[in-house]
Amino acid sequence: MKLLSITKRSSYLTLAAVGLWLAGATSAHAHINFGLTPDTTGLTYEFKGATNHGGAGSISGSVGAKSWGEPNNPVGAKGWTHTSNWVQLDLSQMHVPGVLTITMDRGTTGSLFPAFSLYSGWENNTPDTNNHTFNNTGAISWADDLTYIGHVANAGGQNGTANGTGLTSVSQQFYLNPGLYSIALGGNPAFSLGQTGIHAFNATFDVAAVPVPAAVWLFGSGLAGLVGLARRCMTA
Repeated sequence: MKLLSITKRSSYLTLAAVGLWLAGATSAHAHINFGLTPDTTGLTYEFKGATNHGGAGSISGSVGAKSWGEPNNPVGAKGWTHTSNWVQLDLSQMHVPGVLTITMDRGTTGSLFPAFSLYSGWENNTPDTNNHTFNNTGAISWADDLTYIGHVANAGGQNGTANGTGLTSVSQQFYLNPGLYSIALGGNPAFSLGQTGIHAFNATFDVAAVPVPAAVWLFGSGLAGLVGLARRCMTA
């Protein structure tokens, strides 16, 4: 009987260990790989990142002070592609939805008021050679492959003309399905500040995969194993 009891306890321990390990396996060591070469057949992207299971990744660069919202441009064409940084983010292999958190901070050089826009799709057809501006708060007329999702304007408002004190760091969360996404990173100062020149930034992208029923079941099996073991110990 004692040998049988030990065998059952071992089984419970094995079940618990396997269930809990499998439930957490997809998140272990997960990250966004930004060591990829961007596609440049259309819009000029500066960065490209991809992940299979979610995770985090960071990039640093420089953008124009008014790269996200040039006040002199007409509404619907406020952003400047040649002084902003564009990011290709590949979430197509995740297979489950996720929550993307974008955080953009002022770098060590300049006094950037960070701002960004998020679009679904990659613009690989129409080049930005003769299309230097973009709609920072909606559909881009010359970029048919991009669909607007959302933005963070910071100091200058959506048209880059509102006065106000900007933040040195901005962040926003987006619930996304697996797919391809484009992010325009730039600066948006209040018009009265008259900022010019190139300013440094740091940007972090964090994708948290939404749990799927299979993962929940695996985690539950691990807990069931632990509960079973506890009950055996109490009755032994």
